[in-house]
Amino acid sequence: MNILMFHKKREGGVSIHVKEVSRELKKMGFRVDEITRNEDLRLTSFFTSYHRMKLLFKKLSRKYDVIHCHDWSIAYPALKASIKNLVATFHAFPTNPVAKIFEDYCINQLSFRAIVISPRMKRIYNNATLIPNGVNLSIFRKLESIRRVKNLVGLAQKYNLRKIISVLKKKHFDFVFTDNKLKYEDLGKFYSRIEIFISVPYEAAGFNMVWLEAMACEVPYIIGTKAGIGEMLPIIKISGIRELPDLLNRIREGKITPLKDQRKWILMNNLTWKNHAKKLVKLYEEI
Repeated sequence: MNILMFHKKREGGVSIHVKEVSRELKKMGFRVDEITRNEDLRLTSFFTSYHRMKLLFKKLSRKYDVIHCHDWSIAYPALKASIKNLVATFHAFPTNPVAKIFEDYCINQLSFRAIVISPRMKRIYNNATLIPNGVNLSIFRKLESIRRVKNLVGLAQKYNLRKIISVLKKKHFDFVFTDNKLKYEDLGKFYSRIEIFISVPYEAAGFNMVWLEAMACEVPYIIGTKAGIGEMLPIIKISGIRELPDLLNRIREGKITPLKDQRKWILMNNLTWKNHAKKLVKLYEEI
């Protein structure tokens, strides 16, 4: 089976998703090619590239058994080109109302060939196929050579970053922030050093893979929300930043029990890229 992964750009969570899924599909013996709209085609705008992409999809559909798009801006021109061997993954709820109209249209048209990655997205788009993201357990593991620093807080996203840092400074907690400067393969070192990980994404956020990464590295205190995959994860959940000061006080005072057996929970719930790829193959075979 020849598969084309088509996404926007080679940075961010979607790019990591494509990289990990492609690696697992190749291990299973499939040929997987990858193309990006922004870097490879040098088409950065959906509106100015729409007609060119329609023509491109008509050519690509004859070359590949499956064309797998990521994001509505890639899926829409493929749909309008009447591509039959099309699958698309939708990674988040658009915050732009115009983008939401396009995403709703794409998911409704694709039906089961539309893949969503969180339980909340599945509840809203009940005809879509739910295939949660995974985590690379080889990269994300507790490195025994690195000692955890007591009460050191780790931050990896810009969601509510200023508000979180303001709380940490007022409460005199030391913190480190990846700021996208660490290589993906080195992030296990980051999680192995911290004792507390905080991510408070917006409600419209997608899967939020960083929680799984922290869990795989057995970070003792992972603070999150019910957004994305958060509703099903056994992490410490808050409804907003206002709850953070009291929670941090209780962690410092030893009143919160550290999380345990997090890697075991990931394996029991099949939240690995290998399992994600297996589910994709089943869907590919249906089309």
